[in-house]
Amino acid sequence: MGLSMRCEKGKSYAVLTCDTCGKPIEDWRLAMVAYSWPSEDSTVAVKVFHKVKCDPGTRSSEELTDYLPWLLWNHKWGKKGTNKRGATLTLDVPEPLDI
Repeated sequence: MGLSMRCEKGKSYAVLTCDTCGKPIEDWRLAMVAYSWPSEDSTVAVKVFHKVKCDPGTRSSEELTDYLPWLLWNHKWGKKGTNKRGATLTLDVPEPLDI
């Protein structure tokens, strides 16, 4: 996923880049993710793109705002609850977080 960090004027923030056009996605509410389920013991990339404008035409896609909470909950970092996949943006980050 085109996720990176940028530092500007002493502040850092996350930057999301479209895997289709290569431009930043400034409003993350307009971002989509596309993926396919991996076969056993394999890994596949999740692509991120501008909603509608840069849609790669894959069948497995959903809004980033639904995908991220599910991802966090699936890895036991979030609390089950409110979105259509049953996860919220409430984080429960384990300590210590090694980055």
